[in-house]
Amino acid sequence: MPKRAPAATLPLIPTPAVPQMPEGYYSGDQPNPNLRAFVEQHLREKPYDPLTDTYEVPAFDKPIMATKATAIYNMHTYWSKKPHGAIREYIRHYTQPGDLVLDPFCGSGSTALAALMEGRKAIAIDRSPAATFITKNYCTPVDVDALQAAFAELQAKVKPEIDWLYETRCDRCGGKASTAYTVYSQVFRCDRCFNPMPLFDCVEAENSQGKVVKACPICQKNGFVEEISTRNNAKLGAIPVLVSCLCENGCKPVRAERRYNDPGDKKREYFEKYDLAKLKEIEAKPIPHWYPHNRMMNVEDATQPWGDKWRAGTSNFRTVAELFTKRNLWALAAIHDAASRLSQPEAQAITLFALTGVVLGMSQMNQYRPDVTYPTSIMKGTYYVPQIFQEEPPLKHVTNKLDRLKKGLESINLELSGTDLIIDTSSATRLNRLNSSAIDYIFTDPPYADKVQYGELNFVWEAWLGFNTYWHDEEIIVNKVRGKTEQDWADMMRQAMSECYRVLKP
Repeated sequence: MPKRAPAATLPLIPTPAVPQMPEGYYSGDQPNPNLRAFVEQHLREKPYDPLTDTYEVPAFDKPIMATKATAIYNMHTYWSKKPHGAIREYIRHYTQPGDLVLDPFCGSGSTALAALMEGRKAIAIDRSPAATFITKNYCTPVDVDALQAAFAELQAKVKPEIDWLYETRCDRCGGKASTAYTVYSQVFRCDRCFNPMPLFDCVEAENSQGKVVKACPICQKNGFVEEISTRNNAKLGAIPVLVSCLCENGCKPVRAERRYNDPGDKKREYFEKYDLAKLKEIEAKPIPHWYPHNRMMNVEDATQPWGDKWRAGTSNFRTVAELFTKRNLWALAAIHDAASRLSQPEAQAITLFALTGVVLGMSQMNQYRPDVTYPTSIMKGTYYVPQIFQEEPPLKHVTNKLDRLKKGLESINLELSGTDLIIDTSSATRLNRLNSSAIDYIFTDPPYADKVQYGELNFVWEAWLGFNTYWHDEEIIVNKVRGKTEQDWADMMRQAMSECYRVLKP
């Protein structure tokens, strides 16, 4: 048999070096002390002479072809976020490479990212520490291979604890199983039969006015349509009513369900013996990790609304911790603790970035929707705790988010053309550390009156990140609970726009 010719040796393609961000480009929840020096360095490199510098650019007048369906956009869900691809079109049209671009209401950092991708310098400012943290993680190139190793380190650290929190037994074979999700239902007292009735068990029926309502099943069997009103009937608290578990012992299909009142004796027995018993075991133990104890919006008076997004009956939790079941609070705390102890600082930041990306979906705001396949379903832009909600193990969602982050970060590493960036956590009404006539271009998306309550919506993220949450007096917003009027908004916005005018080149 003839000898096979030796295979040609392919030359090794070196992995591109990950660009390094400048020292001190981000300073957490505090104003960045390096901002003034950053601007003055730019002016030394590109001095502005009003006598000779001309700026003749026609108005932008072409259609924008941009999409939100990108790995970069889906790295994090931020309120009213604009796709960076659209902003790139404006920056490319109005500026030149090396120009300095400012966004004084940076949000999740789309403007800064677009500027860096186009080879411009960027200043990203926002008063919310959550916003600047998200911006930092969007704009920082990361060694994805090293990040993957850190993810594996994180999973190894938390897996035993997470396995214990969500362990159960399969009611088909008696073998080991894990909890895929648990459904909780608010219980109401029926005004006719006075029985406690989980909304989960209520039936749809037509009342005497011809309206379809949720009705007490016990009364219906007796010939009455007695509505269970989520507003009017007495609430008795939420209880677990359904568990979906995954058999780890070979049963097919892997997934099975059981209910608290299951007609099957064995299923009902396992629900009580393993599912409820596990929850009772968790309730009896203290959580051994740090988690945020902040009162919502730092409002101490439990008789007062804590914000415009507070709604009696649907968002009347008073602390960040109360937004979660104890089991999910414990799991999130364990993941947070493990992330904070990762050996690489960038891995710590990205993992906490992923945690903020999923934490609201891991709360009691996650609606039970058996008819859809979305991983989590929360009402966006508000704090709404549904009467029937679904608790899901957070580690799976953090892992999935990290996988999506990996794809987004790979795209950012490929497209980034520069790293000249400064991120500043401060108010747009006082840009006193920026020289007059220093900025080449401003692209921003300012807060529109009361449309999006950024401070309230970012509060849970900032509490989990351990940031200062006492900054809301400086928020440019209309908020009745905090006494912030339309006139306050207009005055502060006029001040911010005046500062923008001052720092922008004529």
